[in-house]
Amino acid sequence: MEKFRIPYLTGGMLFLVISVIGGAWWELVGGEVSKPVLYIGLSPFDFKVELLGSQIIGPSPIMIALFVSERLLAIFGSATIIAGSLLRGKTWSRRLLNLRPFTMPVGFGVLILISVIAITSLIPSFFPIIAQLLPDLREALMPYASQYLTLNLYPLIRVDGFVKVRITSRFTVQFWLALISGIFCLIGMVMYKRETKPQPPQPSQP
Repeated sequence: MEKFRIPYLTGGMLFLVISVIGGAWWELVGGEVSKPVLYIGLSPFDFKVELLGSQIIGPSPIMIALFVSERLLAIFGSATIIAGSLLRGKTWSRRLLNLRPFTMPVGFGVLILISVIAITSLIPSFFPIIAQLLPDLREALMPYASQYLTLNLYPLIRVDGFVKVRITSRFTVQFWLALISGIFCLIGMVMYKRETKPQPPQPSQP
């Protein structure tokens, strides 16, 4: 087996497991992680919003169809990578290899960060009361940036004071494993290009 097929095979198998098992790639937890008051979980395959353990928002039928399509594409992409890695005797097997395990988690991470910045930037313009109540909302929502959200009591009860609410915003193990699987595929692509790079002609010996 050519060396470049090994990281492709590893990345494809890992991403296949992640696509089948599912689970949130990004979480927002209000309260203790073991017993959250508010929980929001999001991935390319699903999303969940729970309050006190009960789901309060579910995906619409259109969103469910999109999530199912994304999961099927991820499973299909992983399966083609695995097949392309194993069919080393076929000249066309290289066409089955792809970078979906890399582009999907990278795109998801960038989308989460852009969404947080966009939402928290628009809040002061459209919902100034929320901006007054939660002055550090952006910092709290950014992954790993803050563990507490400050609640300003004055707009609510006209009393100067603040309350700190524990909040956790993070990318989950599933996200990092998906990213690792993508890095394996990226390494495989780099190795393939190096192995197939034309060698300069050797000077002839007199």
